[in-house]
Amino acid sequence: MKKFQETLMKDLGWKLLSIGIATIMWFMVININQPVDTRTYSKYITLDNMEVLTDRGLTARNAEDIAATKVNIKIKAQRTSLDRLNQSNDWLQVSVDFSGLKNAMAGDTVSLPVKVEMLGGYSGYTIVSKAPANIQVSIERLASKELPIEITLNGELPKNALYSAPVLSANTVWVKGPASSVERVIAVRGMINAQDVQGDVQLNAKLVPYDSHGTQVKGVKLGTSEVTVIYGALGLKSIPIKVNISGTPADGFELGETTCTPQTIEVVANPEILKDFIYLQLPDIDISGSGATLRKSFAVADYLPEGIAIKDGSSPTIQVNVQVLAANSREIVVRSNQLTVLKGVSGMSYEISGSAKVVITGEETLINNIDESTLTGTVDVSGLSVGHHKVPITLNLADGITAGYAYIDVAISQEADDSES
Repeated sequence: MKKFQETLMKDLGWKLLSIGIATIMWFMVININQPVDTRTYSKYITLDNMEVLTDRGLTARNAEDIAATKVNIKIKAQRTSLDRLNQSNDWLQVSVDFSGLKNAMAGDTVSLPVKVEMLGGYSGYTIVSKAPANIQVSIERLASKELPIEITLNGELPKNALYSAPVLSANTVWVKGPASSVERVIAVRGMINAQDVQGDVQLNAKLVPYDSHGTQVKGVKLGTSEVTVIYGALGLKSIPIKVNISGTPADGFELGETTCTPQTIEVVANPEILKDFIYLQLPDIDISGSGATLRKSFAVADYLPEGIAIKDGSSPTIQVNVQVLAANSREIVVRSNQLTVLKGVSGMSYEISGSAKVVITGEETLINNIDESTLTGTVDVSGLSVGHHKVPITLNLADGITAGYAYIDVAISQEADDSES
């Protein structure tokens, strides 16, 4: 130990001098290899203390533009220090403070300074400049309104695919922001890609506010940024219609044919629900004491089980025709070539097509002697416009014979005049 101390103290002055020279040389090398430099950094602006305006029912009309403004900051420091700054995104903060706008009014335009701060305990840095140094703030009244949420499909669903109406996690959304911007918003829509709708599916749709021209309105905020949209795959089934006839017709009459128009309906629903849906039961029709054909109309939706709907394009009503015939009756078929047009208008073209079943009643001998192929009749087209119509038939029958109601198709069109030809 004593020998080590003697060695350490030997030529102590020279040793201290050597350490001092080495330290000076180290600083010289550092200054040569790490010179001071200036670099430019960019940062977006954050808005501080906006509640100073919003608490008084005001807002910055151009707040979104301010937040999207990129400020360029020149910073001076040694190169190694500047390199360290490049390794972090949070060391620099750029903001505009709204706390000084306590007395601002709607319609004012105020210039506020851009504030730049170094965070994280950084030292040895000098902020040389910032651009822009000030921001113009336009003050406007804060407004809000509630709008329904619309869901649109980007593309088309497969033609053979059926889906329930989309169910949304929210049906309306609040739009809030500067009054002039809120007033422009007429719709809030979410877009769903049709290719993503496959089977029972839950999707998210981002909400966007639009004006009357279909352009996105910026500068407003929505109460919710997106909604959940649920689509349910549906099955399709053709269902027969069933109706029961009760009672007994009047004396001298009997029950004839019962017809439903249409005879089946197409319905859509969850496949599991459709599995147990065999037919559509309509209310019983009572013909007690009836001496004439009965006609009833039923709204399909009133008799469908819960969760089942009519396919788009299907008839919403069912017409039921219950024939009550005299004991002496006969059904005949009348064809279009046996009928002529009555009370037609010049310049119009009338075309009778198809055939119709007609029930005739009377004395048994009279109705049995009728040759249906030689019967004639008319269709009255007075007051009918261009298009397709079902027109009642009037048959030319002998006294003592009556005919039930029957209709036939008549197509009416405008004849082309000579000048058009």
